[in-house]
Amino acid sequence: MFINNITLKDFRNYEYQEIFPKKGINIIYGRNAQGKTNILESIFLCSAARSHRTNKDTDLIRNDQKGYYVQIEGKRDEQPFSISINCDKVSSKTNKRVIKVNDISLTRTGQLMGVLNCVMFSPEDLTVIKEGPSERRRFLDILISQINPSYFYALQEYFKIIKQKNALLKNISENGRNKELLDVYNIKQAKTGYKIIKERKIFIEQINKKSKINHSDITKGSEELNISYSCDLSDFSDGEDEFYRMLTKSADKEIKIQNSILGPHRDDIDIILDNMSIKEYGSQGQQRTAILSLKFSEMQIIKEKTGNNPVLLLDDALSELDLLRKRTLLDKINTNQTFITCTEKRKYMTLDSNISFFSVTKGTVKSI
Repeated sequence: MFINNITLKDFRNYEYQEIFPKKGINIIYGRNAQGKTNILESIFLCSAARSHRTNKDTDLIRNDQKGYYVQIEGKRDEQPFSISINCDKVSSKTNKRVIKVNDISLTRTGQLMGVLNCVMFSPEDLTVIKEGPSERRRFLDILISQINPSYFYALQEYFKIIKQKNALLKNISENGRNKELLDVYNIKQAKTGYKIIKERKIFIEQINKKSKINHSDITKGSEELNISYSCDLSDFSDGEDEFYRMLTKSADKEIKIQNSILGPHRDDIDIILDNMSIKEYGSQGQQRTAILSLKFSEMQIIKEKTGNNPVLLLDDALSELDLLRKRTLLDKINTNQTFITCTEKRKYMTLDSNISFFSVTKGTVKSI
């Protein structure tokens, strides 16, 4: 899998730009705030239907414009594909977004999953460690959705159930009505929620095995990384039935606080370095290395599940790493196409012959 053309129109700071990346390593360099990261963001957007930096489409529109357009063209299994996203601002609060694959409009966002597999590392990914459980769940959900679109649909269905159930809990708490309906929602939540929990558990086990090896490679065996799934459901053998029983026991408490307190929307991932919480005790460099280990594991899992190397996006990946870790990281890159942003071209001049350079200045890209 690789990309051979990127077209940006009124996207972030780009008025209009076409970029023709090559196979191998593409170095995108320039001073800060010139638009380097915006290129990687556009690629990730066409892979996951969302930005890695914002949940608002309006943030992606160039100043004083009414919309943006992004198109990616490439090959997967030697077959050409194209993805385009056109977003028009309807009002100050609403947008209309049309996603097309091979010029055919998608009726559901989930249909985009798996068309362009990408793995991205950016400084924002450190929130997976530094912030709350929602960031770690998001990392896991994006990975699984790229490989298994049915998981994406299950997530959508689950959160629809939770939203409706929370409205019911509020109604029961405030008005004492429709309590008999709560069991209906608990059955639905247990069925859909267990599908999500089961997939997450499988993938966390795979991520843990691979991350342990990747981290040991990057640190030359000086550190041990362990990843585990923290879940309310402890008895996976009884699965859906056990989850339902837990929800039933928690019904009175949920009514009291008017909120669903159990389920995959509350789960977490524990990231442990040398038997200690990396969030509490890890240095900035150790945290960055741990995320890179996770990202390389993500890349390896996608390759195993799909048969294709994903496109690798590394945004400011080498800062705060010592020389040994930088060299090891570069040696571990094993994919058809990689995009790396940096401020200094010279760091990559001696990598290998399979490398292309692109200079970015104020929203203008030039191939060097």
